[in-house]
Amino acid sequence: MSRKQVLILGGSYAGVKAAKTLHKIFKNDENVEITLIDRHNFHTLMTELHEVAGHRTEPESIKIDLKKIFAGRKVNVVVDEITKFDLQNKQLSSDSKVYPFDYLIMGTGNEPNFFGIEGAAENSHTLWSYEDAVKLREHVEEMFIKASSEPDEVERRKLLTFAVCGGGFTGVEMAGELGEAKDHLAKKHGVNINEVTIYNIEAMDRILNMLESDSQVAKVEKRYKKLGIQLLKKAPIVNIAKDSFTLKDGTKIPSYTLIWTAGIKNTKFTSSLGLDMGRCDRVNVNDYMQPHVEGKVQSNIFIVGDSACYITEEEGPMPQIVEAAEQSAHTAALNVAALLQGKDLHKHSQKYHGFMVSVGSRYAVADTGFKTSGFFAQFIKHMVNIYYQFTVGGLRQIWNYARHEFFHIRNRRSFVGGHFSASSKNFWKLPLRLWLGYMWLVEGVVKVAEGWLESPKVINMMNAIAGYNTDGGSGATDAGAGATQSSQGIIQASANGSNVIATPLADSGTWATEAAEGAAEVAEGLDLPGFVQWAVNHKPSGYGDSLMQAPEFMLDIMNKWMTPIEVPVQSFMVIAEILIGLCLIAGLFTFLSSAMSIGMGIGIIFTGMADATMIWYIVAAFAMLQGSGSAFGLDYYVLPKIKSLWSKTRFAQKSYLYFDYFE
Repeated sequence: MSRKQVLILGGSYAGVKAAKTLHKIFKNDENVEITLIDRHNFHTLMTELHEVAGHRTEPESIKIDLKKIFAGRKVNVVVDEITKFDLQNKQLSSDSKVYPFDYLIMGTGNEPNFFGIEGAAENSHTLWSYEDAVKLREHVEEMFIKASSEPDEVERRKLLTFAVCGGGFTGVEMAGELGEAKDHLAKKHGVNINEVTIYNIEAMDRILNMLESDSQVAKVEKRYKKLGIQLLKKAPIVNIAKDSFTLKDGTKIPSYTLIWTAGIKNTKFTSSLGLDMGRCDRVNVNDYMQPHVEGKVQSNIFIVGDSACYITEEEGPMPQIVEAAEQSAHTAALNVAALLQGKDLHKHSQKYHGFMVSVGSRYAVADTGFKTSGFFAQFIKHMVNIYYQFTVGGLRQIWNYARHEFFHIRNRRSFVGGHFSASSKNFWKLPLRLWLGYMWLVEGVVKVAEGWLESPKVINMMNAIAGYNTDGGSGATDAGAGATQSSQGIIQASANGSNVIATPLADSGTWATEAAEGAAEVAEGLDLPGFVQWAVNHKPSGYGDSLMQAPEFMLDIMNKWMTPIEVPVQSFMVIAEILIGLCLIAGLFTFLSSAMSIGMGIGIIFTGMADATMIWYIVAAFAMLQGSGSAFGLDYYVLPKIKSLWSKTRFAQKSYLYFDYFE
């Protein structure tokens, strides 16, 4: 049997979904080869273009490496630009290579539709690609830079007038970003913010026609006013020049920046293939996402996403949104599999979960089965984005999203402000890291001196402090009776032939103090080299009343299940304390060491053997979690090498369990 070639053209939302679906079906089938071709090596997050153009996030935030998405998967990613289609002979061609196919899924997207308006194509800015977003981002700041040194007020106001044509999702979101960006850009470049003007221009009498609720649209308009955005409705543009644009009523508005988001259509290349076309030059498809040529179904070709025109009486036209693109791609992929496997074709069904639109970084409206606005709607939008990016790139991509949207955000332009992005240099943590490591190291060394590696200590100590009745098994008695009944809980610690005995007393705080004094006497009797002896002699722990008595379930677990393995468990605890201390002092694996500090601290509190000192152990460990070993620590040298080696393994790539490297 010859190997079947499945080509997916376009690394868009639809292309990525189709490739993922086909991989799941054919990952163990050597007779099927799946190839995804795109002119870029990255998948563009089209719904986030406005964030880059409006200076909220950095350009890399909207790019996901296609080869990383499909690493370890049965999808060959090819970076090439297709210039010729030969559908009859089943092959695509670039300037340098020919790609034969048995089945083709096309998700090449759209391009702006200027509706024949004079000067629109030549003089407006578009927002329909990564390049568009970066170019617009640079242009907007350039206008502020020029305005900062322009002495003529009329020219300066022209430079600082920004207009977004189109009241759909893209237009509203772009206008919202500019409404926020003007504040920090004006401050950055010394511009009078009162001279900045932002328009959102819509030819119809309503913006956001995808939203059913007039009240939600009204909330967007109210948000516009708060951001200083002027909304012009029923104001179609009839002419766009380099330094102005003209409305149908004759109003001429001077501006060097008109952003066109008023409509899209199929690419000229796709429109020229001879396929039957529908609305807005989109390719007509049947229930299985197959196109027609002069009414004849092309059974081995599938058109998906924004390129496809699919309309049913029950569900209406397929909208140009991400969820529709993914659903149509899934249908196409299932039908390719059905044809390869000789099964019945899968009929497309439209099931959408709602719509969301943001107006800047802190406000949104959403209709996801229930209508929300403001902070909560923006939270929902982030959660939807996180879910999508998890399906595409796993935990790795979620971390990237969090970095760009929360942790490295500038000018407090996150829906939680700048709280998560505020940071300090890691070298300020050095004293705290060294001190916490010293504390843990001495804790472990003293326990070694007390004989924790040789004889049972913990359970009798816990029982004595809690007054736990080990005979009846019915729970705790009063502390005095417990201490009397637990006379076997006398703790013996020996070092260099001397014995120290601490007898449990009725008061657990007093008992703890007695035990601490006994431990200190043992420690001082050791013969250790230099600084180590000094450190042990000056154990930096205070002893007072226990933070809490051990819960009965903990006492039951320890007495019923841990008694046979008490010494090994103690030994593990002591060794862990010493290792934590050494690692923190050396700045090695500080994240793991800090996490273990937190876990150990909580565990010790639950045994009832911790005083208030343990609280700051835990609090300090939280401060050490992120990057504390990257300054004057071995993590600075070790972690980059480990990360590099790990990210190259097939398991890490396939599971996305690694982080991208960033300076």
